[in-house]
Amino acid sequence: MVKSLRLISWFAVLNLPLALYYSTFFAPDFNKSSAGVLMTFAAAAIGLFFIYFLLGGLIFLFVPALLKKTWGKGFIFYSVLIALLLQIVLAVDAHVFSLYRFHVNLAMLDLFVNGGGQIISFSTATILSIVLEVAVLLFFAAAAVILAFSFAQNSRKVIYFVIIAIALYLGANFVHAFASAKAVLPITEIANRLPVYKPLTMNSFLIKVGYITEEDIANRKVHVGQSGFFKYPKEKLQYAPVEKKLNVLWLAIDTLRYDAFTKDIMPNAYAFSEGGYVFNDHYSSSNSTRGGIFGLFYGLPPSYWQVALSAGIPAAIVQATRDKNYALGVFTSATVFKPEFHNTVFVGEKNLRPQSEGNTVFERDADAINDFAEFLGKRKADNKNFFSFIFLDNVHSTAIPEGFKGPFQPSWTTVNHLALKEDTDPTPYFNLYKNSVYYADLNIKKILDLLKDNGYDENTVVVITSDHGEEFNDNGDNFWGHNSNFTNAQIKIPLIIKWPGKGHGSVDMTTSAYDLTATILPEVFGVTNPISDFSIGQNLFNLKPVNYVLCGSYLENAIVEKDRIVLIDELGMLRFKDKHYNDTDNTARDAHLLEAVRTFSEYLGDK
Repeated sequence: MVKSLRLISWFAVLNLPLALYYSTFFAPDFNKSSAGVLMTFAAAAIGLFFIYFLLGGLIFLFVPALLKKTWGKGFIFYSVLIALLLQIVLAVDAHVFSLYRFHVNLAMLDLFVNGGGQIISFSTATILSIVLEVAVLLFFAAAAVILAFSFAQNSRKVIYFVIIAIALYLGANFVHAFASAKAVLPITEIANRLPVYKPLTMNSFLIKVGYITEEDIANRKVHVGQSGFFKYPKEKLQYAPVEKKLNVLWLAIDTLRYDAFTKDIMPNAYAFSEGGYVFNDHYSSSNSTRGGIFGLFYGLPPSYWQVALSAGIPAAIVQATRDKNYALGVFTSATVFKPEFHNTVFVGEKNLRPQSEGNTVFERDADAINDFAEFLGKRKADNKNFFSFIFLDNVHSTAIPEGFKGPFQPSWTTVNHLALKEDTDPTPYFNLYKNSVYYADLNIKKILDLLKDNGYDENTVVVITSDHGEEFNDNGDNFWGHNSNFTNAQIKIPLIIKWPGKGHGSVDMTTSAYDLTATILPEVFGVTNPISDFSIGQNLFNLKPVNYVLCGSYLENAIVEKDRIVLIDELGMLRFKDKHYNDTDNTARDAHLLEAVRTFSEYLGDK
């Protein structure tokens, strides 16, 4: 057994040099990174790839090595094939990361294998390069394996290499743990670079020993502009003069689904919409609040959440408010700390309003509206244009105040979510939801009246929308609430825009949350960059047909097409659903699927 373990250890050590060459494909910019960052990366890479080959050897070679009395040519040849396979897997991931800034996943492999040659094709030169590189890998694998068999016979010095590699890996993990606690971004973003690298965090222990406090974790700020490898915007925002400076108000009702926007349920918003535009086929970027608000502000899919959080880069539209000296007013009923919008969307905002005061959701919604009224008063005093975001929460709680009699009956007064079953009659629950929307509509009127009373109704772009929808077993699959699938009930939401001087109308073309930044930045702030620099959306006043909308949740992403939903789960596997979330036989790998998958990495880079 000892001899077999020595063989596996030498196998890992001797395959490591080529792996370290490929580690340069994942490395931070050598010219822009500090020595500490590069040393941490090197330590992590040495340890990670040593463990990679060690585990590969243990899985594929240890038992045969243990059972064989002598290691003949057949076993050596088999070991070379294993080493070659492990090197090829690493090489492919390194090249993919170098080109697209994401790691190989099962979705990409699925598209490659099952795309029928229509998705990915290689030129002759590319094929020749691949053949040459595989030949080099084969030569190296053969040399490494032959040396490993030779050294395993009598050399015990491999233990020193093993100790060094493990020590470096543990050291890199401890550095990451301390860096994560203090939000040292150039260190923490190494975890996004190396494949399957999940380094240690130990915030609880560091809180106990006094290195950090819970308040540090909740409120820590990161430096704006330390981009890590989140390349957003792709280029610095450039501006042209605008004819008329407009204010902007984004008013979002948490959990407002598309079919709740009717004359009966939302009479005030409906009346307001008659002077503006109603977008009838509009989709959120997510079935959850985190992803929905992220997509709304960044103009990017929620899959970028983690790199945005690590990089500390605010949404481009927030950057524009600073560049153009707009007053930014954020009035959320819930806290901006969870999800961490203070460290993503609004990062670096010095006077960010953290949350609303109140014991009930109604008190917190009222507090947000009252603070918005005060904000408007200050704008009249300082004569500054403003960008405001109001986010009300009572619909998310499916709640109405005690004594409030909604028009939709019969209605529950409270909801026992544990009692919801596939055969539960959704009518009284849905009526309670509609009553909560009816109450939220009264708050919408208060906000719109504040604009008018302060003289801002004629020079303010007003957007009424939501972060995601809400399901009431619409498809008969026992789905209730949100954050569980990507059917229309959970991701289709209202969008109403009233824009001074733009007229009014009803729009049936498919639109998405990404289109808001794609419209506001050029039209209000005069941004001259291509829209693709800061959003995957399009200008709402220059729409073209789209094949799909990208959505995300905490666990998976989705490519939502007109007639089906293509899921990319947490393992990277593709799954195909119809619009009612049943498995579908329509598993065609259309060309736009690769385009969609590439979008998930389009805003990643070194510069």
